[in-house]
Amino acid sequence: MSKILIYRPDIDGLRAISVFLVILFHLDFSVFSGGFVGVDVFFVISGYLITSSINKQLLSNSFSFKEFYMRRIRRIIPVLIFVLAVITIPAYLFLFPNDFESYSRTVLHTMLSTNNFYLWVANNDYFAWNTEFMPLLHTWSLSVEEQFYLVWPILMLILHRFFGLSTRVYVAIAFLICTILLSVYLTGEDKSMAYFLLPARFFEPLMGAILAILWERIPKRTKSINHIISIIGILLVVIPAIVLTKDSVFPGLNAFWPCLGAVLLILSGKEEDSKGVVNRIFEFQSIVFLGLLSYSMYLWHWPIIVFTKYLGFELTLPIVLMIITATILLSYFSWRFVEQPFRYKFKYGFSKTVLYILFPSVMVAGFIYGVIDSKDGFPHRFPNLTEFNRKANFPDEVRSNCYNTHRIGNYKECNLGVVKNKVDGILIGDSFANHSAYFVDILAKDANMYFDVSAAPGYPLLRNLDYPDTSGDDYGKKRFEYAKKMDVICIAAFWEAMAIDSENYNQILESIQELVALKKNVVIIDHLRMTIPTNAHKMKLHKAKMGAQFLKKDLLIPCYKRPEKYIVQEIKKRFPSVTIINMNDVMCVDGKCEYVLNEQIVYRDFYHLNISGAKSIAEKYLEEKGNPLKVLNNNLKK
Repeated sequence: MSKILIYRPDIDGLRAISVFLVILFHLDFSVFSGGFVGVDVFFVISGYLITSSINKQLLSNSFSFKEFYMRRIRRIIPVLIFVLAVITIPAYLFLFPNDFESYSRTVLHTMLSTNNFYLWVANNDYFAWNTEFMPLLHTWSLSVEEQFYLVWPILMLILHRFFGLSTRVYVAIAFLICTILLSVYLTGEDKSMAYFLLPARFFEPLMGAILAILWERIPKRTKSINHIISIIGILLVVIPAIVLTKDSVFPGLNAFWPCLGAVLLILSGKEEDSKGVVNRIFEFQSIVFLGLLSYSMYLWHWPIIVFTKYLGFELTLPIVLMIITATILLSYFSWRFVEQPFRYKFKYGFSKTVLYILFPSVMVAGFIYGVIDSKDGFPHRFPNLTEFNRKANFPDEVRSNCYNTHRIGNYKECNLGVVKNKVDGILIGDSFANHSAYFVDILAKDANMYFDVSAAPGYPLLRNLDYPDTSGDDYGKKRFEYAKKMDVICIAAFWEAMAIDSENYNQILESIQELVALKKNVVIIDHLRMTIPTNAHKMKLHKAKMGAQFLKKDLLIPCYKRPEKYIVQEIKKRFPSVTIINMNDVMCVDGKCEYVLNEQIVYRDFYHLNISGAKSIAEKYLEEKGNPLKVLNNNLKK
């Protein structure tokens, strides 16, 4: 242990409680629906210990940035790169190509201490469904902590250089109040940014830091007072862990209380002869031992949970016990043979620490990312899932020159059907128009028609008024005016997202009314029923014959009833001349909808189609329902 600080076994006990709160939360224990506050307790502990060390060194004029970061590297990096290297093996074995590519990016960002930024930009919600399949989701907190390590020592040095102790305390407290208010503000403005990024979290380690600065000024208390403080402290940690949920406003004030609880628990164990009752419990040998493993446990537990869920296994009690056991065993191994040796045996100087530990670790992480990304996630590992090859079968990849470029007009790389001198029509819409392009292409070729395409997210017909305009142009209006020059206007959009009687809903109906009044041939393409993300994943597991066993009949999509004023039905009711092409007509039988055609899954996610799926549905539509575009084309020739 560090010679600078007196070892506090009760703090290791607090670490054990914190990590188990996080683990139980990730294991979906409903009792600890707010167990994520364990991370906030870690931040407080870290702020306290780091500041205690720096403060004593500054007072003795012995502080060294090189020494500080050398200890941080030895403490954090060896076991981190070990865990990253090990879990890359099951990641290669189990993760589907797209998820494997995403994993490789988080490996690099984790090592660069930027994973919180990456996750915020890429997912925008810690609690989103897709994060359950990200083995390194939890390392966002390491990034926050390491970013704090970059900022706080510099601020402390400035405070020590230019202010006396009393002024330092006042400045630190004022800074704490400001950062708490900032967290409250940011949480209200952008919950996701506040959750992932340092500014809204800064007050948490700062609470521990201020406790360390005030440490020598805190008067001694009686044992009974410390008992009370420790009990209040543990209640402030545990109650939020029980009361808070994924939907709670966080961090902000909801994070303040568990952080205050951590401060009180550290405070109540200040004097050896008058420690609080909770601190004494935290010093039980078994709890302290788990606290020593807490960093490794934090690193190991989430990847184990992710791979278990990824393979489709439910978190039953036997599986939960296996996960906890595996976490403890792996954590002991990495603590005993990686953490401890690199902290206390391989004590190099700063240059050698960077050369022998940090640099190779970054290189390994970079190599993992580079290889996986360059190989597109190694799709050959799943030869019977070729429909999930992004570059060959995902419309947004293959049609990248056409989709979301806001191009309007006749472009060779964006047209559909049979190329002729005169364009017969246009397909417009949002991301559903982009994947429907391959459906329309088959029908257009069969009807000897030539179509332009113009698709962009947020533009079902004009602009989606349910969302703010981020493009800053008149793309929707210009596209609509261009479409009015055509004889046939196909519209494909995420119709189920149109809130009934909303401004956007009414705008679409008014626009179609305008087209009908102009005697345009309007074609509405109604999209397939949606599944849910977990079932979409199970479809892939079932086809790949891996993980938990599922029956295909249990994965068929229910042909759920759409609402009475569902916009497609309302269009047909108000404008009988409009042609409706309903993909569900050839995919749904007896209340269940198929998700496989020609031995390939038609979806690329839980609601969009892949290219082969859109084509297969079109071919089946032609076979079973005929070609509505051919009928329109014949009418145009009359």
